[in-house]
This record gives sequence, C-alpha cells and structure tokens, in this order.
Amino acid sequence: MIFDPHHSSFIHCHVATNRNTYISLTKEGEVKVRTPLKDEQRIRRLLIEKSDWINAKLVMIRNAPPTHTLGQTICFRGEIVPIEQLPPLQKSLEKSRKAIDIKKYYNRFYHNESLLTLPSRIRYYAQKMGLSPSEIRYKNLRRRWGSCDSNGVVTFNVMMMQLSYRHIDYIIVHELAHMRHMNHSKVFHDLVRTILEDEKQLRKELKTIRMH
Repeated sequence: MIFDPHHSSFIHCHVATNRNTYISLTKEGEVKVRTPLKDEQRIRRLLIEKSDWINAKLVMIRNAPPTHTLGQTICFRGEIVPIEQLPPLQKSLEKSRKAIDIKKYYNRFYHNESLLTLPSRIRYYAQKMGLSPSEIRYKNLRRRWGSCDSNGVVTFNVMMMQLSYRHIDYIIVHELAHMRHMNHSKVFHDLVRTILEDEKQLRKELKTIRMH
C-alpha cells in the first residue's frame, strides 16, 4: 500500500473523504492517498472506513479485460495478442488506413472466430443441460453478451471472443438456462450453478467487463 501525496496516473475512479483527502487506485491496483494530513494513523483509519469501496474497485481492476492498441494488438480470448500472431487478421489490416476500417476487420475476425469456437461449446452445454435450442444466432451486439427468446432462439454476441473461456462458458450456460427460466430468479441461478459451480463469481466478474 502506497501513501503518495502527489498526483500520479490514476484510473478514473476516486473518492473524496474529508479535509481534501482523496483515495485513488492505479491501473496496477496500488492504493494511493493524496492528503494534507500528516498523521499516518488517521490515514489508515480512513482507508479502513473506505475498505469496501477500495475492494470493489480492486475487483474491477483485476477482472477488467486488458486494453489493446488498435491496429497493433487485439483483445482475444482474455488476452492481448499482437496482430502478427494472427496472420489472416494481419493481412486484412494491411489494407486499412482508417480506424473505422480497422474496427470493421476486427469485428469480422471476431465473427469468424465465434463460428469456429462457439458451436461445439454450445452443443456440449446444451446436451449437458438437456436442452435443444430452436436456433443459434451470432451477432455483433452493442450492449448484451447474449439473449434467449421464448421460442428457444439463442443469440450470442461475437464480441464474446474477447473474453476468457471461463466467461464465454458462463454466457453460454446463462443464455441456455433462459430456455427453462425466462428471468433471473433464484431457481434460474441455481440451474446455472449446477453446471458452473463458481456461477456467482463469474456473474460478478462479468458485470465489471466492458466490450471493446
């Protein structure tokens, strides 16, 4: 834990305490304090008072997907991967000069990878849960990782390919479970938990992740 009275590079989360004291977290998860207070014991007491907030932000930092540089790296399966390691994508990007074109090729890459990766995993969990979706769709969704309608049509966001396999599997099981329970009731979460024991932790982690 570092007590730093000077400004440094913070992530965009801070909380004001009393007497112009600010607690911030760096991208590396270091807790820093900017304060006119000289008494270290008082500073420690403030940190204890704000421990719930600090721990919540640490969870967000730990579970946030790594950032990437557009055109040079890509967020893929929970990791930052250099474009050079993905020859088909690299070849496509050689034609690109504008950010909008690069994003188009990224989206196409995610879509193609989802068609290669997701069907077998969906089939595995559907069989394990005794479910038969009427149709599986793959789309580029802006705000949701997936959906399931009352007709048994399950849709998955191709941006899932940015996530680790743990989170991909959670989304698959989550959406399939909606074929039994079209809600987020206790019985729904209990069903997901019969397949993925760490369902609660995965759900909590996924809430902190934002797609690129």
